[in-house]
Amino acid sequence: MVYEFDDQARNEAAKYKISEDEATRLRASCIRKAAELGSDGVRSHSAIFSVSAWDEPSGSLPEGIPRSGRISRGDVLDLGEQVRAGKLPAKDLLAASFVWGTGTTGYGPSRYREIVAAAGAQLEPSLQRALTEINKGTDAADSIAGYAQLYGGSDYDHRAPAGQPPRSRLHNFGPAFFTKFLYFSTPGALILDNRVANAVYKLSGLPHLVTQDGRSLAWTPYRYAVYLHWMRQTADTAGTSPEMLEATLFQPPADPMDEHDAAD
Repeated sequence: MVYEFDDQARNEAAKYKISEDEATRLRASCIRKAAELGSDGVRSHSAIFSVSAWDEPSGSLPEGIPRSGRISRGDVLDLGEQVRAGKLPAKDLLAASFVWGTGTTGYGPSRYREIVAAAGAQLEPSLQRALTEINKGTDAADSIAGYAQLYGGSDYDHRAPAGQPPRSRLHNFGPAFFTKFLYFSTPGALILDNRVANAVYKLSGLPHLVTQDGRSLAWTPYRYAVYLHWMRQTADTAGTSPEMLEATLFQPPADPMDEHDAAD
């Protein structure tokens, strides 16, 4: 299914093309990133984490997450494949995306456990409803439908309250976090967090992503659609893939609390 406002989102993104000089610099950055990542490409983009911090209370870390203290995009993408095939629960992918996305900070495990505790028995059904929306169409996975499901609706002021079916909005689980779950579960989705949003804004001036001091704004499904189109057109200009572009722009936040603006 094509997003209702997809053409509008594409047209808006087209107004913020990067300059030739920026394209040259960005192309070089992507080439350096690709060389750094090696032959496995973005799949090898890794983060280190504390196994003990994530595995308490005892056994809370899903078995599919490596106990080596290092987790790659490829590890989490493989988990996403198993979730899509119905071989693993969606909550395992949620955990893995948090482990990869928050790295060594103590904030990651505590934030994850807050989300899980608040959702209770609704956690898995909520995530499964989002996956159902993503895969409703017959042509391709619908990342915007999944985003809207997790966001709680199509606009900020009229979202469903957290924990209220049939939407899948969860307490303390906002775009900076759930676009990681989307990326690992949905072909065509990309991560959008504070660092990526600031990088995009600095490159292009694309509006409604961050404030002047770099704080995240409320990213609606439409804003996410504009972002996806901007990333695709910019990747084409830079001669790379949208995934490699996002990996080049992505950096784990020095302080994960910076993500809080977009968490709700």
